Amino acid sequence: ALAGTHLHRVALDGRRVVEQERLLAGDYGRLRTAFTGPEGDLYVTTSNQDGRGGPPAPQDDRVLRLQPA
Repeated sequence: ALAGTHLHRVALDGRRVVEQERLLAGDYGRLRTAFTGPEGDLYVTTSNQDGRGGPPAPQDDRVLRLQPA
């Protein structure tokens, strides 16, 4: 969802959802693209500025790197 402020993790067993979890809920504003890098870390982009103009604030439009525990 384009207004989403969380990352939704879903575990599947074939085509059946067996577990769901909301991650980063409200921590970084609106989350956009999520992808796994070649080293196995998860990267998530944010989009928070959207039309305000002016220079971005530190929390705007960044790439987050999340390392698996």
